[in-house]
Amino acid sequence: MTEDQSQNVQTQPIAQSVVEDVEGPEDEESEHLPFPNARVVKIVKSNLKTEHQIKKEVKEGANVLLGEILADISQTMDKEPYFTLSVEHFNSAARKYREIALNQKRIKRIQKILEKQRAELDEIIAEIELDVPRESSQPTQ
Repeated sequence: MTEDQSQNVQTQPIAQSVVEDVEGPEDEESEHLPFPNARVVKIVKSNLKTEHQIKKEVKEGANVLLGEILADISQTMDKEPYFTLSVEHFNSAARKYREIALNQKRIKRIQKILEKQRAELDEIIAEIELDVPRESSQPTQ
């Protein structure tokens, strides 16, 4: 064996062990998470306006939540009687997640209307209370 060949033999097992060490924890994470964690983190960070450090629990929680949402969408699509599922079936199943922002706007609008009505009712009650003591202050005979 030449000197070059002996160096290759010695470095090859070291390189393989380094690769195994690097892939080991990542493989363990990916086994219990529905998506590659790096991709989920990249999406989260790309939507943050200021730089933040994100804890491991947040990364894993986001990953698990996305998996649960996809599972729910899949179960809804499974109820379709058709063998081939199309994008229309997906959109129909995902509608409740896409309309969350719209529903929140509706709720805020209803809250504002109710607050305005409450203020008007409070005003009417105050007026009635001002009128009632005058009538009750007269002696009854």
